[in-house]
Amino acid sequence: MIRLSRIQWFAILVSVGCTLFQATDLVTLLRFDRVAILDGQWWRLISGNLVHLGWSHLLLNVAGLAIICYLVGHALSIWQWLFIFVLCLLGVGVGLLAFNPELSWYVGLSGVLYGLLIAGAIADFPANRWISALLVVYTVGKIGHEQFYGAATASELLAGGKVIVNAHLYGMISGFVAVVVVLIRARYKHQKVPAS
Repeated sequence: MIRLSRIQWFAILVSVGCTLFQATDLVTLLRFDRVAILDGQWWRLISGNLVHLGWSHLLLNVAGLAIICYLVGHALSIWQWLFIFVLCLLGVGVGLLAFNPELSWYVGLSGVLYGLLIAGAIADFPANRWISALLVVYTVGKIGHEQFYGAATASELLAGGKVIVNAHLYGMISGFVAVVVVLIRARYKHQKVPAS
């Protein structure tokens, strides 16, 4: 029998939730929609990350989540991952609302995934320096490239629509901030434990 870790169960729950949203056609109700958010539908800041353009877009994001769990899922506790996940959800939504007034709507988990990837790579650095360093260089390099040259045409073809590269940037920044908070808190708690 295969025994799954808590982070793997969490990834499965997120994937199932996103699949149900897609299957029940809740995309329009849940997507990031600037006018609706400014009208008081604040949940869309978070839920917009959990719905997708279509099945291929969803599959890409679910595969990305599985890869992140495989590579760095062991680096943090489930509670630390939950904190980072929520902060990335909010960071992407608030970032798009605050800094991209031209964007009327958005869907997809990819911004959050970049936040999870950077957070996991940083947290895992003491144990796996080379892999962590490669993941950080890849993530920062890819997002930097997107900021100057836009999304790769292949990415847009696979996703089935325009890639909002700033969502990736806001996700990465949120993941970085979140993991710094997590690591500082963990160090502080460790220092407060009395020696026996």
